[in-house]
Amino acid sequence: MFCLPFSGGGASLFHGWCRLFPPEIEISPLHLPGREERIGEPPDVSPAEIAEVLAGRIDLPYAVYGHSFGGRLGFEVLRSLRALGVAAPVRFYPAASLPPDASDTVAQCVELPDGPFLNALVQRLGAPPDLRDLPELRQLLLPVLRHDMAWCHRYRYHPGLPLQTAIVAVAGTADTEATPAKMRAWARHGERFRLLTVPAGHFFLQTATRRLTALLTQDLLRALDETAPPVPPEPAETL
Repeated sequence: MFCLPFSGGGASLFHGWCRLFPPEIEISPLHLPGREERIGEPPDVSPAEIAEVLAGRIDLPYAVYGHSFGGRLGFEVLRSLRALGVAAPVRFYPAASLPPDASDTVAQCVELPDGPFLNALVQRLGAPPDLRDLPELRQLLLPVLRHDMAWCHRYRYHPGLPLQTAIVAVAGTADTEATPAKMRAWARHGERFRLLTVPAGHFFLQTATRRLTALLTQDLLRALDETAPPVPPEPAETL
């Protein structure tokens, strides 16, 4: 399962997941530019370039999980993979992420000065206050956070065929932005749809990790059973 983080986040958000999934599910966080070990690079994200990299790595049934910004990015990555002729995933998991044709009003806050911008993320999404109050953390994360939010703000949905996969959206019941009701509109963008909920806010990736990974494990194992080739019947015995 390829994993994409929320705005300003990196691959380390998913490092603890490896021990929470069974061996048949391999967790593969994507290392986006401009953060963590790639912090010296410009933080530019390109769905087409990410798809090119993944196309060379996909040799087994796969899934994509994207949280918030990562959900919208993941949707465009899957569109680019389809354009490259790569087989569709067994599941796409947009989490705490509005459907691509919905307006992201939080992303509009990127046009505010730093203080009000960070205040909006704390008050509307429940971002950690340390992001606003600790100068060291603010200095480290603000540039890439602004870049990712600006990408969401510039994003425009272009109508196209639904993804040829099941979309299983994951919503926090206490999320006041990407609410479960709003996330049901992901149903328009895939062949099949299911909504899972987690009793937490927008950042349930961090605050309800075990509950989230248990839900994903259960659903992914079901998906793998669906894609497994049928077992041939035993030959009948002759007397």
